[in-house]
Amino acid sequence: MEMSGLRTLHASMRRLPTDIQQFRFHTGAVDFACLFAVRETPFVLTLTSRSQTPAFFRFDVHPGYRIDTYLGERYGELRDLLFIDGRSGEALIPSRFFGELERAIPRIARAGAVPSQTDIARLRHDLEDRDRPWFDRWEQRGSGPTKRNLDKTLVLLGPQARQFSIDANKSSIWSATQTKGTWR
Repeated sequence: MEMSGLRTLHASMRRLPTDIQQFRFHTGAVDFACLFAVRETPFVLTLTSRSQTPAFFRFDVHPGYRIDTYLGERYGELRDLLFIDGRSGEALIPSRFFGELERAIPRIARAGAVPSQTDIARLRHDLEDRDRPWFDRWEQRGSGPTKRNLDKTLVLLGPQARQFSIDANKSSIWSATQTKGTWR
């Protein structure tokens, strides 16, 4: 499904300039904190439910701002989350869900919608060591940075930090307590 709202938001992000935006999306019985990031290839759109036990959904945004609306094994999880008020027998219609999401995407990027590293780590359940969101230092470890470490570096610090990690053959080291560490 083409998400033209992401195209418009991305164009606005370029003018700001920023490579990530956070926004909210309410549907059914749940609110989602959404992140749209163009730091990764393909771009990434994530939805994290704002609930007692947050559910995380990641969608790759392919050229043409297209996302795959097939939910596979995640269908039941999303359906139960959306219809938690006892209507869980209802059918989730993915095209309708993604249509609502499309309408909720902001069309103008805002500096106030650029999330902090800690917000990104809190909302991106696919990152390693989410409980350690603060960059501390670079360190030589074994044969260099792992793919997961490079992924976290990219998502939290950006493409230049990831490239530095590769070039220097050093892993980013993260802390659970706020640090004054800068990657440069």
